[in-house]
Amino acid sequence: MKNINRSRAAFITLCLIITFVNVKGQTSETTVASPPASSIKVTAELVSSYVWRGSMATASATPNIQPTLSYVKGNFEIGAWGSTDFQGSYKEVDPYVSYTAGKLKFTLTDYNWNFNHANYFNYKNSETGHMFEGAIGYTGSESLPISVSLNTMFYGYDKKPGDTTKQAFSTYIELGYTKGPASFFFGFTPWTGFYNNYGNTSFDATASKKSFSIVNIGTTLTRSVKITDSFSLPLRATLVINPAASYAKADFVHLVFGITF
Repeated sequence: MKNINRSRAAFITLCLIITFVNVKGQTSETTVASPPASSIKVTAELVSSYVWRGSMATASATPNIQPTLSYVKGNFEIGAWGSTDFQGSYKEVDPYVSYTAGKLKFTLTDYNWNFNHANYFNYKNSETGHMFEGAIGYTGSESLPISVSLNTMFYGYDKKPGDTTKQAFSTYIELGYTKGPASFFFGFTPWTGFYNNYGNTSFDATASKKSFSIVNIGTTLTRSVKITDSFSLPLRATLVINPAASYAKADFVHLVFGITF
């Protein structure tokens, strides 16, 4: 078990080293512009169903409203993202803080959708319903419109199946490519964790044997509908396929429609 944990730590460390080398190279070649003034950002998206990293986040395919409220100061942003359905059966509030450096973005998120697990303000590792995640994202240029993100849960409710005293360090990695109104994504998890074993109750008894898994592949098409001369309504349609859930028909493929306000 120690060897597995060391392998995970080595993998994440390697990704961080590569990322920071990239930052150093960019810093020497790029002139940093003056940061913009501070602002308050308020947005919301209406989605036909809430699918997150390849799996249905809610118990059933029901529309969700997903607002964001944040404060932006230069390259720094602090805010909260949420999701709730129209039946009142699901609620999620995720505070986050992020910092952008060139083409890189560093984010710390406090996920909490286990409201019945413990008091919201209980952050004790063995009892809390919160899950802390660190993420590093890279976005390419117009000439090379690729993106890469590494996301790892490192504290809280994200525990190993059958052993609630040890962190699972559930990790999700996504590669993306954008061409005009279309974007393509390929997401996978490198080892046993939330995304391929216990994040979905429809997984069967053999799920505990899964390790590396492709969990989120698909495409998003966007279109902006002009309402007035000064206002357009962004629309999107996303097709999601989760090969790791191929035996769970309800969670294998999703088609999600979204409107951003």
